[in-house]
Amino acid sequence: MIEIFSYDFMLRAFLIGYACAIVAALLGNFLVASRQAVMSDMLAHTSLAGVGLGVLFHVSPPAVAIGTALIASLLLYFLSKQKSLPKEAVSVLILSGGIAIALVCIHLAKNNPVSLETYLFGSILTVTPNELFMFLIMSIVLISCLFIFYNRLLCLIFDKDFFRSKFSSQPFFEIFFMMMVGVFVAFSLKIIGGLLISSLLIIPVLTAQQAVGNFRSSLLWSSVFNIIGITIGIVISFYFDVPTSSAVVLSLIFLFVLLFVFFNSNFKKIVWKKL
Repeated sequence: MIEIFSYDFMLRAFLIGYACAIVAALLGNFLVASRQAVMSDMLAHTSLAGVGLGVLFHVSPPAVAIGTALIASLLLYFLSKQKSLPKEAVSVLILSGGIAIALVCIHLAKNNPVSLETYLFGSILTVTPNELFMFLIMSIVLISCLFIFYNRLLCLIFDKDFFRSKFSSQPFFEIFFMMMVGVFVAFSLKIIGGLLISSLLIIPVLTAQQAVGNFRSSLLWSSVFNIIGITIGIVISFYFDVPTSSAVVLSLIFLFVLLFVFFNSNFKKIVWKKL
């Protein structure tokens, strides 16, 4: 087991994985509480469009992905304010367009050495020291923003009417939160992958909600479950040569099922009766 820590690339994988786990858990709790889980998928797929555009025009794919995610956040906000357009449907619309643009751009840029698969499924074991440094800086900034504006974001999510009556900054904070999620998702494309990053945002929160009954406890325990999932996934990937991102997601699902069975008495009764 100690062998795994003798490689620099594995140490970087653990560090960036833990940072990703904590930020994803914190943001994920706000997403789940505000019933915007689908937004994470939308931003991930739109960020992939940025990757495709970056590859096609020979510009840094991660930088274009961040810009695309920010534009998608603004687009989602303004379109969702149209009463004739359901928010979930708008998210699916943008999501579909994002992945379509990504595939078209990659098809046109056939001779480009950059592989879309790296951003689709992630490659945490190939993270460079510079990428680790940038991700840690981004994580510190996002965590700081969440704690600085914690009370206002909490009020915005759980009591919009009160927030609207007390503050005039509701549009700013809604857009600000969407942009935070967009930046995180774009930065995480190479780590977990655009198709799987929403798992890191949502599954640990659902797992924590099986064990705790309040928002603050969920923030803590979802971070713990995310870290456990990352650890198990990386270890399995190293010793059994399976894709790291898939191993992480399956580990998170296993933890959810385990706690669901343990804490859900009705489920246990049904299972025991059938047995």
